[in-house]
Amino acid sequence: MKLTVEIIINSDKYVLINFKATNCDPCQMIEPTLQQVKNAIGKRIAIYVLDIDQVPNIVSKYKIKTVPMLVLFHKGEIVWQTKEILSKEEIIKFVVEYTN
Repeated sequence: MKLTVEIIINSDKYVLINFKATNCDPCQMIEPTLQQVKNAIGKRIAIYVLDIDQVPNIVSKYKIKTVPMLVLFHKGEIVWQTKEILSKEEIIKFVVEYTN
């Protein structure tokens, strides 16, 4: 079976996705922070970065209107999202809160 965005989002595991655009400077700025989050709690959740131009069906389905947009999914449902640029500690706090 080919791994698709739909399979990732509908996973039983919590999935944090950073929706970004290639020409978005704030989107690039958050990527090192997400790597730090992944290093800290990567076993708890899966973390992906998706370019909105590559997944228009997902962008449309979940009404992603701005980037960067962090979205935490569980079994295909959005359980948390933000368009704010957050620190590693803030992201971890929200993820832990929603995955407990």
